[in-house]
Amino acid sequence: MECKLTLSVFRFDARTDYLAYQKKIVLSVDEEASVADVLQTIKDDEKDFGFPTDANAAIKINGAFLFTKTKIKKIIKDFGKELTLEPISARRAVKDLLINDEDFQTRFDLLDAYVDAADKKRYKKLIREYYASDILKYNDDYLGDALFAFAFEMIEKHPQRQRNILEIINDPDNGIWQHINITNKLYPFDNSLEEKIDSLKNKIIKELPSSNSFVAQQTKLASVQ
Repeated sequence: MECKLTLSVFRFDARTDYLAYQKKIVLSVDEEASVADVLQTIKDDEKDFGFPTDANAAIKINGAFLFTKTKIKKIIKDFGKELTLEPISARRAVKDLLINDEDFQTRFDLLDAYVDAADKKRYKKLIREYYASDILKYNDDYLGDALFAFAFEMIEKHPQRQRNILEIINDPDNGIWQHINITNKLYPFDNSLEEKIDSLKNKIIKELPSSNSFVAQQTKLASVQ
């Protein structure tokens, strides 16, 4: 079944534009199409339109971070037919919905010594988690929620390396203790990331109780309860 979408699409070219702008586009698409299909339809009309096409391609729709393989019928059900399309990081946009994700990629290096080379493929799937955090707006050195989710999975896979991994994400200024809840930003919405981060915090309290003043305080509070 076809449906009409009213889109507000982020447009920006870092080579020529000083400011980004939103372009209104109305088009008809099959509800069984994916977000990627919609983006390609836009590009068919506007040849210079840029959007991610890799295996982990993600954008932001109505404030929610999602993979472009998501079906339009799900988007319509949860957000309606008036949609705002933006890159997952407007401040790192280089061409429309394409971004420079070097900061995300380099965070993997922090755990590189404690994981297998093949594990990087899994890390790359966590790009939404990284850019969904508002902490990045204020702290460029924040390790990122993607790294924390990845750390959780790598501890399960390599339990003998748990302490090493915990020590890295336990950075008092840029680590896991700076995390804020992003449950309402990752689509489909669920609480799995928060559960992983809570689990990691508990592991730190148990294994690294005196690593910094904040952890020491949390350890003391936990012992009282």
